[in-house]
Parts: sequence; structure tokens; C-alpha cells
Amino acid sequence: LHVFIFVLAVFHVTYSVITIALSRLKMRTWKKWETETTSLEYQFANDPARFRFTHQTSFVKRHLGLSSTPGIRWVVAFFRQFFRSVTKVDYLTLRAGFINAHLSQNSKFDFHKYIKRSMEDDFKVVVGISLPLWGVAILTLFHDINGVGTLIWISFIPLVILLCVGTKLEM
Repeated sequence: LHVFIFVLAVFHVTYSVITIALSRLKMRTWKKWETETTSLEYQFANDPARFRFTHQTSFVKRHLGLSSTPGIRWVVAFFRQFFRSVTKVDYLTLRAGFINAHLSQNSKFDFHKYIKRSMEDDFKVVVGISLPLWGVAILTLFHDINGVGTLIWISFIPLVILLCVGTKLEM
């Protein structure tokens, strides 16, 4: 049992460090996009006074996908989650929507700093191991007494859930 707890702790810490490192690496590219929003060219091109039909934006075109067939959209969304999860258009659209909903039009709000702070706050909650999770881990360990291979099969459940959630978020 003590070996199990040690291995669980080592993998948990390793996974957490890798997750935060990859997320910060990804967010480093977003910083350039945030800096770009202070330029006059960006402010002129994204003037709220200029009306644009929603269905004509590249953000909407990208998220509508290649087809309206649900099966094909699910397959495209499944593979899209592994490559460029947040594009420049996505970031700038989310930034503009957030500022329009929560702040005045001419504010000098640093959306990148807000996203980074929010990610760190969320990470503190997500990384923690709750008491019910420890209970499930111990019950799973004791359930595998007869060598049925429960540990092998039950480890795939979080992977399947993660892939399904990632696919749904890309749609």
C-alpha cells in the first residue's frame, strides 16, 4: 500500500508540473496577441462601430466546421483538440466579447494577465486530491485482489472521459 501511495504521489506531482509548464508555454504565444491589441491598426480594424454579420466572421466559419453532419463534426472536433486549440482569431474574439460584456469600450484591460491569473486559480482547485478520490483509489486497489486486472481497465476510464470532454469543447 505504501508503494502505491508513493507512486500515486510521484505521478500526481509530475503530471501537475508538466501540465502547468505546457499551459504557460501555450500562453506565451497569447502574450504577443495581447500586445498586438494595443496597436492603432488593430483598434481601427476592430472598431465596434463597424458592424459585421456574425456568420461572416472567421471565428464562426472555423467553429461551424467542414460539415453540418454530426458524425463528421465529432471526428473533426476530436482531432482538432490535439492541434492549435486556441487560434489567434479565437483569442481576439474571446477578448473582445469579454471586454464588451464586462468593461467599457476604451479600457486598457490586459486580458492575457486576467487569463493567466484565472488559470492559476483554477489550477489550485483542479490539482488537489479530494477525500472521495483517495477512497476510490484505495477501493480500486483492494478490489484487484484476485488479479482480474481491474487496475488496468479502470485506468482507461479517465482517458476516455478526457477525450470526450475535449472533443465536446472543440465543437
